[in-house]
Amino acid sequence: MRLRMKPPREQRQAIRLQQARLHEAEPLLAIVRSCLPSGFEPASVTGSVESAHPDRFVMRVQVRSSGADERQFAVKVYSDDFGAEMWTLTRKLATNGDPYPHGLCLPTRYDAHERALVFPWVSGEFLSDIVDERKPELLRQAARLAAGLHRLPIVPDAPRMPRVMLDDALARCERLRLHWPAALPTIEPLLGLLRDAFDQLDPFEPALVHGDMAAGQFLWTGDRLVLLDLDMFGYTDPAYDAGHFLGQLERRFVLDSVSAAHAEEWVPCFRDTYLAAMPGVSPRNVAFYQGLTLIRKIYTMCRTRPAGPTIAPSLSRRARAALEQAASTRQGP
Repeated sequence: MRLRMKPPREQRQAIRLQQARLHEAEPLLAIVRSCLPSGFEPASVTGSVESAHPDRFVMRVQVRSSGADERQFAVKVYSDDFGAEMWTLTRKLATNGDPYPHGLCLPTRYDAHERALVFPWVSGEFLSDIVDERKPELLRQAARLAAGLHRLPIVPDAPRMPRVMLDDALARCERLRLHWPAALPTIEPLLGLLRDAFDQLDPFEPALVHGDMAAGQFLWTGDRLVLLDLDMFGYTDPAYDAGHFLGQLERRFVLDSVSAAHAEEWVPCFRDTYLAAMPGVSPRNVAFYQGLTLIRKIYTMCRTRPAGPTIAPSLSRRARAALEQAASTRQGP
């Protein structure tokens, strides 16, 4: 599980150059050609960057034939060999016949030379952007999809212990102390609660986890939900995914008044459905990771938004409520 991805300077420079080069048709076609159907003769290839990070970027690639037929792909390029690890994992998840096995959008090819995974392009609406009457049932579907992922008998690596996640959150709080002291009055009272809740975590059976599960990772195609982006996959307490999803959902409530109006309805839709499907997962642990995620988001907001310190108190209140719930929740009868 990769909690933070910070490639060295040389890799950052190399991937920027690679991104510029892959705007050309010839190298793009070389990556996706084997994914084209038999008899498809490319007449034009275009690519546009959909997202870019220091360690990876995603391009939308459109290939048109002389007969006006078109195929689209998502090409994800990495700064290191992590794409090979992803390819190994996703080959274990792939099944014949289902384009989205276990509700996951999986790559169909790995180009080792370019360090690039090729995915089918999926069109739809992100669950995070849906705020109408469809939302409750889609949240329940997302919970069931998450539970299905956590039940898969796949061990991708050594278990990641909760202490690692706690230390990462505390390190972010320390960076807040150094760079955004205005946020300290809201963050410091939470640290004791966070440590106390950590000390009371229930034992768990590790499972394959998404690692960055949030409504923004689910795409509604009109027929089904598809879960994207396994870049943070790992092997740990499945409560981590559920708590992370809920923490990200609550973050959205702070930023979006339309979503906030539905907070009391939407949170139970996901949480209760997930816990019913996964009775062995500790509600206490889910609440702990929900609070931990909100604390981490305080750091993210301060780092990426000018108004971050002013948003921090609202996130802090939600984090406190989750951590207090973790301290009071009991596993089982």
